Amino acid sequence: MRFAPADGVDTLKVAQSVQRPTSEMCLRCHLAPGGGPNHKHGVTPTKDSDVHMAKGKECIDCHTAKQHRIAGGSDLKAQELLDVKVACSNCHTESPHKGAQAADLNKHNERVACQTCHIPAIARDSKMPTLVERDWTKPVLNEKIGLYGPTNKMANNVKPQYRWWNRMMLVPPDPVGSISDPKAKIFPWKHTTYTIIGDAATDKAVFIKAGLYSITGDVAAAAKKGAEDAKQTFSGQWKGVVESTLFSLNHQVAPKSEALKCNACHSPTGVMDFKALGYSDQQVKNLTINR
Repeated sequence: MRFAPADGVDTLKVAQSVQRPTSEMCLRCHLAPGGGPNHKHGVTPTKDSDVHMAKGKECIDCHTAKQHRIAGGSDLKAQELLDVKVACSNCHTESPHKGAQAADLNKHNERVACQTCHIPAIARDSKMPTLVERDWTKPVLNEKIGLYGPTNKMANNVKPQYRWWNRMMLVPPDPVGSISDPKAKIFPWKHTTYTIIGDAATDKAVFIKAGLYSITGDVAAAAKKGAEDAKQTFSGQWKGVVESTLFSLNHQVAPKSEALKCNACHSPTGVMDFKALGYSDQQVKNLTINR
């Protein structure tokens, strides 16, 4: 296999016209993972949903490039520039808040990530909902293309879950960190649930034949053929197996007027589950007094 230009393309002229990539160019690939615009991560940045984009920032202003390598970040497993840190503090410093509450807010920054307060919800653009549930056991026909796909549940204004994270990830993806980990901070995460095809005898995932599933919508046939092709042990009987994935949230930063206020977390009905985060009953009581 080889890569070759299309007929009529002047490769020299192409090379001479290279320029800094724009956000529009980046989003040609990064907009649609997971099946459609904003489906997977839920935080595709646009001028209507992200303060940085609204101010004219481009992707590479944060994801800097060096010798054709792009700085990554967040929960990505493969990094091209390990020595380059992509972080809010690159521009905003470790003590970013001003005004009467500055001391309290900057103190939070020691154990609470900027994203936790400044990304209060995701998929805030009504034109781009995000995927929250995907069920492969319930194929549905797409009338436009004549193929079957899984049943998807989409949503807007999705509230994050909150977990400790020290910037390390387990495989399958799960953030590493705890209240006792001095390197960990509380970060926001998108939770997505997937119902996949499993072996009824073992509960283990079964490879499915994607083409057969898409053309026929026959789960049993797709599982049988997929297992055969992969030389996978399969009882012949399938069942739905529920899995979930967490995606870190770093884009769609809201205007500061929409950031979480104190009572959003520090009240009995707040968004933060302090007990699940490892705080003692007395600490939870102290943290959730109405303010």
